Amino acid sequence: MTAFLLPGLLFACKDKSSAASLEEPVPVYIQEGAPFAGVAEGPIDVPVGSPMGGYTARCSYAGVGGAGKVDNRKNAYTEAWAPSVGIQTAAMAEVLWLDNEDQNFIMINIDAIYSFDGMVKEIEKQIYEATGEIVENRVVLNASHTHHAPANYSDQIHFYLGGDRYNEEIFQRYTKSLVDLALEAYESREEVSLGFGVAKDWDPDDRVYRDRRPENDDLILWDDFDGGKYKDPHLWMLKINRLSDDLPLGIFFNFGIHGTILGGDNPLISVDAPGHLEYTLREQFDHPVVVSHFQGGGGDISPAGTGDHGHEYARMEGIGEFAVEAIYDLWESIPTSSEAFSMESVSRSIPQSLEEVKVTRNGTVDWHYKPYLKDYEPDNQIFDSNGDILSPLDEFNAPFGAVFCGYDDPLISTGGIGAEVYPYDMCMRVDLIVDIISGIFQLNEFFPEGTPMPLPSSLKAATSSVRMGPVSILQEDGTVVQDQLLMGFFPGEATSYYVHHYRDRVLEDLGFENVILGDYSQDHEGYLLIPEDWLLGGYEPNINVWGPLQGEHIMEGNLEMSQMLKTDLLEDNDPDGTYATTQYLDRDLSMEQLDITPLAGTAIDTPLEEFYIPLPVELQTQPSSEIARVQGLAQFSWQGGDPGVDSPLVLIEREENGEWLELLTRSGRPVSEKMPAILLTHTPTPLYPSDAEQEHHWWAGWQTVGPEDRMGLPTGNYRFHIYGNRYTGGSDCWPWEKEEYDVTSDEFLITAAELHLEQTGSELWVSLDGPEWGYRLIDVSGASNGANPPMGTIIEIEMPDGSISSVDVIETPDGSRIHFTLPEFATTPAAIIATDLYGNTGRLALEQ
Repeated sequence: MTAFLLPGLLFACKDKSSAASLEEPVPVYIQEGAPFAGVAEGPIDVPVGSPMGGYTARCSYAGVGGAGKVDNRKNAYTEAWAPSVGIQTAAMAEVLWLDNEDQNFIMINIDAIYSFDGMVKEIEKQIYEATGEIVENRVVLNASHTHHAPANYSDQIHFYLGGDRYNEEIFQRYTKSLVDLALEAYESREEVSLGFGVAKDWDPDDRVYRDRRPENDDLILWDDFDGGKYKDPHLWMLKINRLSDDLPLGIFFNFGIHGTILGGDNPLISVDAPGHLEYTLREQFDHPVVVSHFQGGGGDISPAGTGDHGHEYARMEGIGEFAVEAIYDLWESIPTSSEAFSMESVSRSIPQSLEEVKVTRNGTVDWHYKPYLKDYEPDNQIFDSNGDILSPLDEFNAPFGAVFCGYDDPLISTGGIGAEVYPYDMCMRVDLIVDIISGIFQLNEFFPEGTPMPLPSSLKAATSSVRMGPVSILQEDGTVVQDQLLMGFFPGEATSYYVHHYRDRVLEDLGFENVILGDYSQDHEGYLLIPEDWLLGGYEPNINVWGPLQGEHIMEGNLEMSQMLKTDLLEDNDPDGTYATTQYLDRDLSMEQLDITPLAGTAIDTPLEEFYIPLPVELQTQPSSEIARVQGLAQFSWQGGDPGVDSPLVLIEREENGEWLELLTRSGRPVSEKMPAILLTHTPTPLYPSDAEQEHHWWAGWQTVGPEDRMGLPTGNYRFHIYGNRYTGGSDCWPWEKEEYDVTSDEFLITAAELHLEQTGSELWVSLDGPEWGYRLIDVSGASNGANPPMGTIIEIEMPDGSISSVDVIETPDGSRIHFTLPEFATTPAAIIATDLYGNTGRLALEQ
């Protein structure tokens, strides 16, 4: 990772006499132009085995923790973290490249725990080298905040406790994936029409997302706010259509939701709730549309859903089902325009330290910290008699910052900051904790003379803003305006109060009424709260390093730089280098060699005893010859490549007229491990050490749920088809030399599912029951491992003589089952038969 200079900055290399003779630079003005856009989506190239960020319980600190550990496997990608062992849904990325023939804006949304400013700058560098396009300060990197994706791409030392020690190979693989997608979007640009829209109170029953922070329920700061539980109620969306045929090209929507349906014990890579929202929305279309969620105020918001859906995987799918109608309705309501508009971006890395962090609110307050004094005893008074914050805030006496403030269960307890009043009494000094972090993650390899203090990455916070307009904007009251819109992107977990405060301050300071806040963007500083909220304590204040003023200090830095967006003049973003990005050390790629696997692409006959699969079922190396739809599990195991090169693509193929064709979703995407369908795991043998010669065994499992009609997967012959890679040797480090392999399973017959019938007198209930191990959502009213209401069910009566006749009954929904009232029969039937519209059938024999 290295800094770079764009051609416009190279004048600094000229001699003084030449520079002095130059005329004053000619002002450059922002121009309006028609919208062009390109979009792209694809998997992020990260190996199974990489540590997943978000849950510190996955760290094996001091011999405890290690959540998500399934066995004693070791690999070259982890330092102190439990490795991932497979995929529930692959980590993905979506890219929007928007330009108006004058300026570019590139938004990259990734399935990851947080953003990293070092990656943003490297992406800008590589895009410039590939295209010649100046994109510095025009790239926005947003993370979905899933807690189940590889995280050791970030070199922010204080967040190693959130995702393991930095790994150069993981960083480079992430970056290359994102640059490749950005270039794909760049090459695919075409004329488009676009529009923005917002819906308010779109999830009133908290079925999709909910407030998780009770500490601020009594905090009332605004006239339009009554207190109580509060989540930012806004759903924002950018809609992009092709101009040529008005078909949808891209949908980018924004609201806050954590990626924490799955807990720390989950060992499989997963996009969690945010990604499942995208999957559900994109399948509302009959062709591929790039659908991408980016966070906005997710810091104090939990995913909702319902445990009634059974498996946690099904609960994630259920959140998508609960959200899709409102999101689709907003998309359908947004008008688009191809009229010319102007666009401008600004970015800065805001300086942070005990001396620099302050809040002024345009001169209405003067909140700052008291300069550090060793052995200082604070007055432990936070508020004055009017309830206002006292300044200077002398309780935060931490020269290099502090963490775990307000949190009663800190991971590490060592060295407080001297205050005795809550929430300061829980704060731990960073400089005293860092020695323990250094030991956990062997930082002496990077810093043989000791870890530098203050931590370099804690001294800057990257933030960006982009203004567009005039653009078509659907307002929450249903009116449409042509107006300016501001998007502000923040380096951390902004809370709902923070979003509310930012929108108010943008209107007051900048005059923009239409404001979208994106968080988990550009960099990461932990939770972002306004001071009044931070001082209430609780979980959220415990991660950010610079105390109660840090969040709004960053906000005021964003507002100051965004003043440049009010004019048509294209101004120098940082003429004296004050706001330059954090510079990180160059790292070496790992030299640990991969395994050459000559048997890669070979089906396994006998499974290993230690073979890991994530379901409580008997392991099969080949699928059974017949498998019922919904209620069956197809399994296949094979020898593959080392995960350093092998990220197997697992497809399902169906035989049609003697030809094997990929099973596709409604939108035209193949069913694979990239969506909530196929589970994929990897088991090396021997499990350790990682530098031993290992074989690599892979397993795929597919619950036979239809990609469009969940209970109606077409019957017929199917098979797995795996495409992978094996290492061929000859490389010293990544990118590794490799060659392709493919392997198919035995074919298997999908048959109809069995319906379950219960009868009491004239009352009959019919359901399609998921298996005990079931992990897929079968119906939003049912459960993956319980009853589900079949659709279009007809009832027939089988008489003792074998004759069968239909019965005229009315189908009535009854929760997870369908209810019927049977007529009286002159002769007791031998059986009742139920058949749904897909041919799933059940038979209930009656006593004679």
